[in-house]
Amino acid sequence: MVAIGKVLRFTGVSEALDALLREVSIQLEGEVVDILDAVGRYSFRDYTSRVDLPPFDRSAVDGVATRFSDVVGASESSPIALKLVGSLDTDSMEIPTLGRSEAVLVSTGAPIPKGADVVIPIEYCVVRGETVLVYRTYPRLANISLKGEDLVAGDLIVRRGTKLRPWHIAALAASGYEEVEVFRKPRIAVVNTGDEIVRGVIPNTTYFIISSLVKEIGGEVSYSTIVPDNVERISEAVSEALQLSDMVVVTGGTSVGSADLTSEAILRLSGAREVFHGIRIKPGRTAGAYVVEGKPVLAVSGLPVAAFVSLNLLLVPILSKLYGSPPEPKPTTTGILTRRLANDVGFRSYYRTIVCRDRNRNLIIPLKLTGSGILSTLIRSNALLEIPEEIEGLEEGSEVVVTLLGPIVECSELPQVLLDIGLPHF
Repeated sequence: MVAIGKVLRFTGVSEALDALLREVSIQLEGEVVDILDAVGRYSFRDYTSRVDLPPFDRSAVDGVATRFSDVVGASESSPIALKLVGSLDTDSMEIPTLGRSEAVLVSTGAPIPKGADVVIPIEYCVVRGETVLVYRTYPRLANISLKGEDLVAGDLIVRRGTKLRPWHIAALAASGYEEVEVFRKPRIAVVNTGDEIVRGVIPNTTYFIISSLVKEIGGEVSYSTIVPDNVERISEAVSEALQLSDMVVVTGGTSVGSADLTSEAILRLSGAREVFHGIRIKPGRTAGAYVVEGKPVLAVSGLPVAAFVSLNLLLVPILSKLYGSPPEPKPTTTGILTRRLANDVGFRSYYRTIVCRDRNRNLIIPLKLTGSGILSTLIRSNALLEIPEEIEGLEEGSEVVVTLLGPIVECSELPQVLLDIGLPHF
């Protein structure tokens, strides 16, 4: 699928992703962790509740537990008097049985006395010695959390592949789990190539952005190295990385110049096969994907923005496949585009933008690019605008949808230098 004579043949995004995912055959094992260390991890198996939650009928408010039939018709003008026969707290063990026109003071979470079928909030009651006056009627079972109302023993709490959130942890803990089996984190190696970073001529910012992205999406960096523009050295580094990792990311050397040796170096490895080299995205179009015995090797640009865009597109679906979990939805918003954006038909373009609030509308301000090595576009932006392959461009003043990467800001709070990038002309 790659061109002959150092001319790339670009593969469509959907086709490239489908082909890559078909080739990935990594199997992640499970590992048992403390329940508080499981948040953000992916469950390795189904978990069901071991108990009924709540374990007994309990009060949902501070109030007076009584029989519904004894308080029918109670109102501010005609309160009903009940005999107070005790009180219950959350740790009470002895549960009384109510007779006719009797009541018990209960705190939130306390068990419901036998025979009671309604709780009147304390603010509608007046206690006078052993008598309580009720000033309001509530329906039967009002303000009572019934046994098993939340979860019944055997109910599913999480499925295999679920990303564990704080509420999952709370439900698991309430059900008696102290440890949880989760997928181990995928081990991802990073091999940076380029004489310029070996000699320290330019900082290796791409390594830091890739390593941080790996950790953010749930992986761990298992190996990293920097090698010069040399086919043998690159090939050796990738081979070593594969021994220590589930997948490898190689930065630099992905284009078609004389120093762009990454593809050749990877294909020298035994069993290596090319999935694609060249993908219809901008920035990041020179990215390539290879497979060595089921393990993916992703080759991306050495420029940080291009590397970030292409890896976001390729790595996240791979991890989702490994966990058996669909990608998490991302928040979006709409706004008015402040200047025209062009697009090469056939390519999916990604623009970093600023979303700011101006009176009663959002403005979408594209950041001007002078190349895909400009880190400031990543720092300043709070949204990503995607232009599909079939669209020639987006016109100034059109309403567009963007994916939010940070909070929306007020336009009046932006520095003038950023406002100068793209103020509306309408």
